[in-house]
Amino acid sequence: MLQPNLDKGMDKLRRNLSMRSKIVFLFAVVIIILSFSFVAFDFYTLRKTVEKTYVAQLEGVATAINGHYEGSHSIEDVQQFLSYIHGKDPNFLQLTLTDTDGTVLASTDSASIGGQSPNDTAGLLERGQSVVSHIKDSGGMPQVMLLAPMFEDGATIGVLEVLFDSSQEEAIIDKRERWIFIVAWFIILLAVGSLSLIIQRLLIAPLLILRKSAMAVQQGERHVQLSLNSASREINELSGAFNDMVLNLENRYEELQNAQKQLVQSEKMVALGSLVAGISHEINTPVGIGVTAVSFLDQKTNEFAALFRENKAKRSDVETYLRTIGDSIAIIGTNLQRASDLVRSFKQVSVDQSSEAKRTFQVKDYLEEVLLSLHPRLKKTHHRVVVDCEESLEITSYPGAISQIVTNLLMNSLIHAYEPDDEGTIRLSVTRSGDKLTLRYSDDGKGMEPDVADKMFDPFFTTNRGGGGTGLGMHIVYNLATQTLGGTIRCDSERGRGITVTIEFSVAATARASALARKS
Repeated sequence: MLQPNLDKGMDKLRRNLSMRSKIVFLFAVVIIILSFSFVAFDFYTLRKTVEKTYVAQLEGVATAINGHYEGSHSIEDVQQFLSYIHGKDPNFLQLTLTDTDGTVLASTDSASIGGQSPNDTAGLLERGQSVVSHIKDSGGMPQVMLLAPMFEDGATIGVLEVLFDSSQEEAIIDKRERWIFIVAWFIILLAVGSLSLIIQRLLIAPLLILRKSAMAVQQGERHVQLSLNSASREINELSGAFNDMVLNLENRYEELQNAQKQLVQSEKMVALGSLVAGISHEINTPVGIGVTAVSFLDQKTNEFAALFRENKAKRSDVETYLRTIGDSIAIIGTNLQRASDLVRSFKQVSVDQSSEAKRTFQVKDYLEEVLLSLHPRLKKTHHRVVVDCEESLEITSYPGAISQIVTNLLMNSLIHAYEPDDEGTIRLSVTRSGDKLTLRYSDDGKGMEPDVADKMFDPFFTTNRGGGGTGLGMHIVYNLATQTLGGTIRCDSERGRGITVTIEFSVAATARASALARKS
């Protein structure tokens, strides 16, 4: 459990570190490794040099003792010579001569004469070489122990043991090591600091300018051509490439905006053309019924006129004719009124959709006019559209934007949400809280996966490319909601549970609405 958390922490640290920090850190690690490798090598060679000095010095003593013994062949003379050396140089703590069995023959420590040496003299005699070892006494004082073989006529006759006080040499070595350590750290800090300044000036500072410019472009600000004049040729090339890239992006973005505007306008005209075709077809029905009723009335009028001229008209004929006139007038009036309502609805909706004017209107009445203009398309389905809105809700806003939003959402549901024989319910709910109006559109159709719902308002995204979809309908809705109305839009959907599109935007209170609020 601890290791995964540690790995996550390290990954997060690596992501959060700046490039300069990473470079300086890696450089510091390399230079520290190199510096301490050099320091360790210097320590090693220094100690080896001092050790060779010990060996040379102590082997010189051993040679003198060995020559003195070969000259006198007297242990007493050797004892005196050991005592002389010990008294002359206080750094010689103890000098001992043992035979090949390790028995002490002579020593500056008289108490040990005749006893056994604690050192491995047998191993030394087997190797036939001097041995130097560093030890410490019970008080922690550094000492050097030299074990050197003694020879007579080329034969080993014993071992010379010399215990030497090395505290002064160790102090000198420690002092030198501390100075080397301090100098090494000074060099490391100087190198890292210098590298950091160099990186900051040659690399980081120009990159920060590039980043600032890139973030400004990302936020929609106009790009100002960069002229870094850096000491680095690569940075200058990068700056030039960035300028060219942004210029090309701006040109392409303007072309894309123009193309998008044309496509959006084309989409609007297609929708308006579809509305015109539907309304024209819808008006033909009541007008045709009216024409038929007029023709029938004309026929009955001619028949009654003939009877009247021949003086054959009866009371029953007059009553039948009057009843026919009444029925025909009712049929003609009803259908002409329906045609008039359709024309009025179409006129208002089409004018609003082609205009960006703000006006005051009744929300529910206007939504019903929009639905009436969409009746030719709705009547071909089995769906029910419900409008939940207060009768008295009146706002000052952009009705054309609302009309097109509702139209595009409704058409989107008819195309994508239901199968041809499905019976569904589409609901438009409008509520107001203060100066905030919430328009909530929902259907109970197929719904969408969350990843598809997230892309619903992206331009040119459609799941009906093969069926002629352009992917601009919902993008137009998004632009109208966020730009024209200045609000927010959100789509919530799950597979099999339909969709809910929530639009919130600010509206101005009308004089009539204020008066109704005061009365209530």
